[in-house]
Amino acid sequence: MPIAKVIFCGKSKKKTGNTRFMLKALRRRVAQARFINLPRYKKLFFWTDYQKIIQRKIIRCTPDLVLIYSKDIPYAVLQEISAQYKTAIFYPDVKIPLDENLIQYARLTDYLFITNKRQLPELQSRGVKNPIFCMQGCDRDEHRITPTRNRKWVSEVAFIGRPSTAYRLQLLQRIHQRFHLKAWGARWQEWGFACPKTHVYPQEYAKICYATPIILGCDYSHEMDYNFSNRTWITLGCGGFLLTNYQRGLEEIFIKGVHLEWYHSQEECLDLIDYYLKHEGRRKEIARHGYQFAHAHRTYDVVVDEIISRIENDR
Repeated sequence: MPIAKVIFCGKSKKKTGNTRFMLKALRRRVAQARFINLPRYKKLFFWTDYQKIIQRKIIRCTPDLVLIYSKDIPYAVLQEISAQYKTAIFYPDVKIPLDENLIQYARLTDYLFITNKRQLPELQSRGVKNPIFCMQGCDRDEHRITPTRNRKWVSEVAFIGRPSTAYRLQLLQRIHQRFHLKAWGARWQEWGFACPKTHVYPQEYAKICYATPIILGCDYSHEMDYNFSNRTWITLGCGGFLLTNYQRGLEEIFIKGVHLEWYHSQEECLDLIDYYLKHEGRRKEIARHGYQFAHAHRTYDVVVDEIISRIENDR
């Protein structure tokens, strides 16, 4: 059945812009897409049962699909609407072991789109009807090459993210000893790194990619098939040269040394940083190919079309 009307539930995600990018893509893909900003409703209607107000709004719209970002909907509302409307969750996070709350939410929905393959069998065995692998993407408009002359954005190597693992901290410390490194997106000063901004927004991310020869990837888990941070698509989408840790399945999506570069160990990472800082032409060629690849194959328009088409064509 064609999907013409979609209710999209989530948070504003001001820092990453993910829900805004998905909403724009939805509005290009379907006849009508409305966003319910759940925290805003909770704030506006704190004096009454804001969950009932959200539920009534969804019912009044009579949507063909209710698409939920992560778990950003009250469970009680999902219980009520899942019996009346087609529902789907797009879950961009990875938790090891599986998030028990996610499983409870996903059991109520018709589809769960998740950004790693390894957990699909377990999700299905635990009662999730349609767990489906779906990667994130970049925005076709905001994730673009953005020239800047401001030296604030310049370093030899940049990492954008949080100090969430010991491995990541250790690697960044080793890079910091040999190269000019800036870490962005958290309170990195506590670990002795230069950190000009603790919150990085899309246009700033693009400036870092333009001004920095090497953007480092160092993802959460080394054990999840096809699971890598959305830093991958955003960096390529902004025209940055990405050097990231190897994850199983990368070679089925990208060509090493053509779209991006990857390392298997900290020693190899350091060697590749040294090599690509000395080979500017090679580095820029890879960044150009990665940019073209991301905008041709993995914008949020592609992501949303993948979601909507899968649901429309499911019988």
